Amino acid sequence: MPDTFNYPAEIERDEDGRHVVTFPDFGWGVTDGFTLDEALTEARNLLRELIATTIREGGELPKPSFSSSRRPLVIPRRPLHL
Repeated sequence: MPDTFNYPAEIERDEDGRHVVTFPDFGWGVTDGFTLDEALTEARNLLRELIATTIREGGELPKPSFSSSRRPLVIPRRPLHL
């Protein structure tokens, strides 16, 4: 298992001005934040949960896709609590 996980995030503004973050490689899970910094903090928490849940349920982690329109988020492996 890698020491870090690097998955691209899609970040869009909704009609209320919040930054909405998804991870298309997983196909589920969404988070948001009023500021971009808040949204990125929440996105890292969501990514940890997506990875941990996938592993805990015996699934295979999706291969990260890369696109110039998506911002990659990197989290270390150690904080994952399975």
